[in-house]
Amino acid sequence: MSIISDAEFNLRQELLNLEIADLDDEEYEIPPVEKTPTLESILNSDDTSLLSEDELSSYLSRELRLEEGGETASLSSVGSRKEGHSPRHRSSGCILRHVILKAVSAQLRSASDRVNAGKPTVMAVTTMVSVGTSHGFILMFDATQTLKWCYEGDQEQGAVSCLALNVDCTRLLAGYARGLLLMLDTADGKVLRTMVDVHTPATAVLHVKFTDNPTLAVVSDSGGSVFELSFRRTLGVRGVDSKCLFSGSRGEVVTIEPLLLHQLTSHPLHGSVLIAMATLSKVIIVSIRPNTRLLLTHSVKASPASLPLLSWQFVIIQVADTQRIMDPVLAFARDTTIYFYQVSVETSGRIACVTLQQLNLGYSLLACHWLNARSLALIDASEALHLVDVRSREQLETLDLASVGLVYNTSSFKGLATGGNVSKALALAGERACYNTVQSFGNQILLLGTRSFHVISIRTWIERVNHFVDQNRYGEALKLGMEFLEEKGKAVLGLRGPRKHRHRIVREKVLDTLNTYVEKTLESGDSVSYHEALPVIINHCVQLDQKELLYTKVWDGLYCDPGARAIYLQSLEVVLLEGKLGSVPPEIMQHLVKQLKQMEKWQVLERCVLAVDINCIDIEQVLILCRQYDL
Repeated sequence: MSIISDAEFNLRQELLNLEIADLDDEEYEIPPVEKTPTLESILNSDDTSLLSEDELSSYLSRELRLEEGGETASLSSVGSRKEGHSPRHRSSGCILRHVILKAVSAQLRSASDRVNAGKPTVMAVTTMVSVGTSHGFILMFDATQTLKWCYEGDQEQGAVSCLALNVDCTRLLAGYARGLLLMLDTADGKVLRTMVDVHTPATAVLHVKFTDNPTLAVVSDSGGSVFELSFRRTLGVRGVDSKCLFSGSRGEVVTIEPLLLHQLTSHPLHGSVLIAMATLSKVIIVSIRPNTRLLLTHSVKASPASLPLLSWQFVIIQVADTQRIMDPVLAFARDTTIYFYQVSVETSGRIACVTLQQLNLGYSLLACHWLNARSLALIDASEALHLVDVRSREQLETLDLASVGLVYNTSSFKGLATGGNVSKALALAGERACYNTVQSFGNQILLLGTRSFHVISIRTWIERVNHFVDQNRYGEALKLGMEFLEEKGKAVLGLRGPRKHRHRIVREKVLDTLNTYVEKTLESGDSVSYHEALPVIINHCVQLDQKELLYTKVWDGLYCDPGARAIYLQSLEVVLLEGKLGSVPPEIMQHLVKQLKQMEKWQVLERCVLAVDINCIDIEQVLILCRQYDL
């Protein structure tokens, strides 16, 4: 376990030729699956926050952060446009922002149409965007969507099948459908290493991943094998050593995902290299640095047509009033189920894995990515994106992605460029593989379409409120603001600093929204608006203890409209009966009593009179009514 201070909190490899079917749990000290602590106990049941979900954006650099108040992520802020989403799954629509990177999309279309680069096939994203094509081209864009260079590959090597950028974005690894692997300099596109014999011959490169160690990467191929690549430079000559980590003859690895710790230098795991691997029947976590050790394996049963999915995220756990620990959690998804595994460092220094409970869904998955410590972005087989709160298991929002035209990596998983020499199981499961066309970066999920490049990100809390305000949906804006104020909000981004400070800025925003709503309502003079707005305004004035606004600005502003005042009094009656209010100016109470008398709502009148302080009522008016109507 990693114990982090408040200051740190606010910042942010021997042959492993294992027989998968015959792994012995005791021999390898694998934690038993039956002992499953609750997911909630790991994902921090502490309710003392307004905890900002972005305080742990471990991999999100400043260049691509959502800027406070900005309309788009900074990656997409230059020449991007919003994309509306279909109401196939209707939701509030305020959490997720969907934009198209216009400049990147235009360059991809131009490359395809004008220079015969072929269709886009894969991508890699950090502070830069790299896209590979079906004719072996690689295009590199910077954070402003400017095309830096284009590498024209050898069509003999087939399509680009995978790409990876290192942590400081200086090197790019590119895998090809016929097995070639290249390393390029991201500054100018110069080829630094050409690697032709670093994995199983006559197989496609399905995945290539950099680790935190700049001289170490891992690669998996369509034969199901995984290899460790150690880069070296001797007397100015670049070379690479390859070593098999996992043989495909023992069970095909379909996907790999290294744990990245480069921004967490004080974490006990720093210096270790952990790799998660998934076959069609198991998930495996291994340590390959400083030594090779199997940490966990877990068998699952699922539809043979579904692919395994892996995603790492650091999660904060409150263990004492002043102590928090930060451990990586692996989400492993297959078909309709997501399994969670926690990795921690014991006091002895031994790395341990714990299997947590699972999350069952009502749909089959194509992609699964953490967006922050409590939110998962899931894409189902019908190409709908679901934003799910892991702790509450609540689906927060859904977007229809049918218009994206998502690119699938089917040909690589079927081995079409290498004569189809893949197993039937891999070919079936890979029918809708999108590992390299759906990726996450911080609180963003990026989608490669056949003709466009899309970014979906979580709006900051204040952008979500403003989103409703901009659409004149003030009631929903106030409701959302109160959820943030009462610390009930989900997928909260952008709230930083001490709790009191966070509480203050949220309250200021809610009050500002409320005042704007009052002004617009009074300006409209529309009875329909009054019926909709006044109950909301009065309820929020009471909740926020804004009596001057309630009794002076709102009441006085309705002076010339008896109908509007009647609606005001009806709304006031509701909060009185609910016991939310005990003090009302005598003048307003007189009008309420008079209105209830005219409506002959005697029981309600009695309850309203009893609900307020005695100095709020006109004694004479009430006594006359009591005698006259035997109240």
